[in-house]
Amino acid sequence: MKTILIIDDEEDFHRVLKRILEPQGYKTLSSLSAEEALRMLEALTPNLAIIDWNLPGKTGLELVRMIRQMEKFKKMPIIMYTVRDTESDQIEAYSSDIQLFLTKPVESGVLIAKIKQFFP
Repeated sequence: MKTILIIDDEEDFHRVLKRILEPQGYKTLSSLSAEEALRMLEALTPNLAIIDWNLPGKTGLELVRMIRQMEKFKKMPIIMYTVRDTESDQIEAYSSDIQLFLTKPVESGVLIAKIKQFFP
């Protein structure tokens, strides 16, 4: 079973993603902040992370850069899932070594199809 770490400061968003992903056979873990996510990553090894850009404290992009410095997560797929949708936002996110940029909201079927691409 693949594990997906969801990092977003909105608890409702975690519940929605859990309802979408768990019936598809994914285990979900939740973090409400970058700092909490970093603590979790010290002990856990998820297969994919879904990160919101707007987090309290550090931004999602700052978190991505910190994750990429951790040897065991250099190649972990990261999805930036955010309300931000300008071209410059996308360029900045992809420059930080994410694999996919999705703008909220996205249809659940599209999200699942995109995630399945990472796990052939």
